[in-house]
Amino acid sequence: MPVVTDPASVIGDFACALGPAAARALVVPAGYASSVEGDVHIATRGAVRRGEAAGVRWLALADLVEGRCDDGVAALDGEPPHARWRGRFAQLAWSADGRRMVALTDHFSTLPLYVLERDGTVLFASDLRLILASPLCTREVDPLAIYHYLNFAYVPAPLTICAGVQHLTPGTRYAWDGAHGRSTRYWLPAYAEDLRGSDDQLARALREQIVASVHDHRPSDARSWGCFLSGGTDSSSIVSILASERPGAKVRSFSIGFAEEGYDELGYAELVARTVGAEPYTARVSRGEAVALLERVVDAWDQPFGDASAVPTLACAALAATQSVDTLLAGDGGDEIYGGNERYAKDQVMETFHRLPAPLKALARGVGRIAGRSSSHFLNRVDNFTRRASLPNPDRFYTDDSFGSDDYDDLLTPAFRARVPRDASLDFMREVYALGGSAGPLHRIMRLDLAMAIAQNDLYKVHGACRAHGISARYPYLDPRLVAWTGRLPPSYKVRGTTKRYLFKQAMVGILPDDVLRKKKQGFGLPVAVWLRNDPVFQGFVRDVLFDPRSLARGMFERAFVERLLAEHARGSWDHSRGIWQLVVLELWLRRHFDAA
Repeated sequence: MPVVTDPASVIGDFACALGPAAARALVVPAGYASSVEGDVHIATRGAVRRGEAAGVRWLALADLVEGRCDDGVAALDGEPPHARWRGRFAQLAWSADGRRMVALTDHFSTLPLYVLERDGTVLFASDLRLILASPLCTREVDPLAIYHYLNFAYVPAPLTICAGVQHLTPGTRYAWDGAHGRSTRYWLPAYAEDLRGSDDQLARALREQIVASVHDHRPSDARSWGCFLSGGTDSSSIVSILASERPGAKVRSFSIGFAEEGYDELGYAELVARTVGAEPYTARVSRGEAVALLERVVDAWDQPFGDASAVPTLACAALAATQSVDTLLAGDGGDEIYGGNERYAKDQVMETFHRLPAPLKALARGVGRIAGRSSSHFLNRVDNFTRRASLPNPDRFYTDDSFGSDDYDDLLTPAFRARVPRDASLDFMREVYALGGSAGPLHRIMRLDLAMAIAQNDLYKVHGACRAHGISARYPYLDPRLVAWTGRLPPSYKVRGTTKRYLFKQAMVGILPDDVLRKKKQGFGLPVAVWLRNDPVFQGFVRDVLFDPRSLARGMFERAFVERLLAEHARGSWDHSRGIWQLVVLELWLRRHFDAA
């Protein structure tokens, strides 16, 4: 059996170069320890572990619930003990002669790991900015990465904002043989769908699996940790389970809200905390505070990150830091393994339409087109439904993440369009969708979400926010053991008809208050749409950023179209807040990290 390790912080960074140019490949920032061993140059800061076993040297950021870093040396020869580890890790291991190196990411790449190959030398780093500072790096913005960012709100691995630098994908072993590197994915979620039993039996079994995973991820120190608590079912269930384990030691929960209606779940968060006996800490973020936090968004993430929920996540981590918390447990992944996303239920309906005979589907699509010419909101929705439901997945799923594609001709300049095909992001999603073994329609999009929305958006967001405040994060619902077990449940136990989280809700009876189990999912958003429509100060800030001469000189976006987005949003004819926010964050990030060099 793997050895259980003591919990460790993952708040640190490392860079390691191997090859003839290793000694000059690293520009070591202030505060880093540096060493040169033959053709290996290392720089570390913070909670970086180092060791040697069987003549193989290694370093890692790791917080393992099960496993030990020494086992990772076997990965140099292709053995996969890391596939059985549970927890978070980014590890490098290299031969004593400095001729071979392997890099390992955990199952969901919760800790970023980047690589640059140049002229027989390879450079790895846990922060992209350590590579950007290297003389081996050309610091050229990749237009394909920009385009993916416009569609997904993040730059998906293996691309980075910088051409020539790779971001290792989740569950990957990257092997360098002294001349070339090669990536192999050692893990992807599997969906056997082979569990059978009554609803009551399976609900009890799921409850046992959930409680065990949450228990395993609970840090040992009773007062140095806490939980994110949004008021949703995932974070609420984790708080409730942990509170029941040690009733005498209150679980500290941290929640952020906003004054704007529809963006505040503090009432639900406080209900959960009261019901289970947790110790709640709450705060509300104003528009002025959010704009100030935008500066932290630019600093905290090593690539442009356009998900506006980064702001409340940063604020929540800052609140936890005031209470000397060093670890936060988060509920990320619950929607994607239990079936909680609203679009899963919608896609079930669309999939039924998509499987209709072609003539019937064509007739319905024709009716939809006619309806779409109407000014009626309802008829426009009919047109939108028939259009989207006529598409196969993942094309259908992609229509939720297609700002750059939808407005390709109007938003992007001719020079930019000449460098990036319209379907580049859709093709990327198709490639990810094709990964993994066989699975039903629902499970295929759930696996897609785990690989993209979770691994490269949500976890990147949480890690960046926590890291900015010296806090580690843990994700009990993304434990590979729990993910594997839920993959054995037939899809009808995730989404049944229009009921989401069908089995999870039964498993949580007695753990979660009924009001929380019945509540409509809201999410953890930022009221950008409200501020863009009603707040002249915020509107002025956005215009100052987007129409500054530096922004226009990049030659990527058409000013007239961006003006139109702002005008339509201000009138209330359409919600363009997501795309506008992405443009603002991108510009501010480029100024800070590329223009300043």
